[in-house]
Amino acid sequence: MGRIELSEHFGAQTADWPFDHARLRLAYPHSAQPLDHALAAERCFAWDRLAAIIDKGDRSLIEIREDGPAGRFRPLAELPTKLSPLVYSLETAKRWIMLRDLGRWPEFKGLVEEVLAGIAPIAGPVTGDILKPVAFLFVSSPGLLTPLHFDPEYNILFQIAGRKRFSVIPAECGLPGKADNERFHRTGDNLLPWTPQLAESALHFDMGPGDALHVPFKAAHTVTVGGAPSISLSVTWRSRDSLLQDDAWAMNGLLARCGVRVPTPGARPWVRAVTMRALRRARIA
Repeated sequence: MGRIELSEHFGAQTADWPFDHARLRLAYPHSAQPLDHALAAERCFAWDRLAAIIDKGDRSLIEIREDGPAGRFRPLAELPTKLSPLVYSLETAKRWIMLRDLGRWPEFKGLVEEVLAGIAPIAGPVTGDILKPVAFLFVSSPGLLTPLHFDPEYNILFQIAGRKRFSVIPAECGLPGKADNERFHRTGDNLLPWTPQLAESALHFDMGPGDALHVPFKAAHTVTVGGAPSISLSVTWRSRDSLLQDDAWAMNGLLARCGVRVPTPGARPWVRAVTMRALRRARIA
């Protein structure tokens, strides 16, 4: 089915393109929510076309990690001249390829803009204007596991090829906690410990081509690739409040280093955020 036919078919079912707006509207911003999407048929995601795109891509926008003698999933210090063989050999490797900032890739820019155009009228009335949107493409070997972590963005993951199990920890479990947030905004470390109790509480979403998932801001999650190579598109964005949260948590960490313990920023982070920004402008923090 071509793009035009798929668009008509998808539109007849949901009145939305290229993803299910109605279900996102019901869940945003607090709940993990499965969605349908119609991006998997895009030509740029065909394996041969994708390998060619990666081959000629800007190396500063490509990160590749592999299992090897140097350690587990170490980034390749130097990328080879030809990258397409790394795509074609994913089946027998333990390799993870990330294309960052897809808005700077001509082959993906239009698709990312379409997705953001669908998100904006849903996010706007709830969390305000979309700020700092960034999209990533993850191309992964079978069986790869992304450890439990959290990200400081709102996110929709679109599964394009292969399968993934995306496991989200409900907010009631208290992750990330105060110490996790302070550590992250101090060091950038967003990893969280996995426990049997969390495994029992996790919400599991088994995703194949045509499946998408809204992942709430800072929702703790882990991801496992299925038995075949995987392609996933991640579209992320920030809001004014989430950026205030960044600065408020950074202020928390600064006060903690000075021996002052303060509560979490809560629903009104702006006081601490404004203070932190003033300190940065004065080059004190």
